[in-house]
Amino acid sequence: MRSITDDHGRPWEAVAIPTKVAHLRDGAQLGFRVAGDPAAAVTAPITFNSLDAANFAIQTMSEKELRRRLELAKTAAGVA
Repeated sequence: MRSITDDHGRPWEAVAIPTKVAHLRDGAQLGFRVAGDPAAAVTAPITFNSLDAANFAIQTMSEKELRRRLELAKTAAGVA
């Protein structure tokens, strides 16, 4: 998990969400949730082959890239 702030100053957490990926293998998807509200979540169309890979990517991704992915995920989900 990693904390970021969106363009409106709202705090979010970037998280790895366990999901089935290619060939129905266990993997993860990049997700974002409003800090303190796990029910308010959006996902990005980015999948990883494992939870470890997803967590590594989240920790090493630039803040600019995380914020860009968050904005794309919010737009796709219709969240302001």
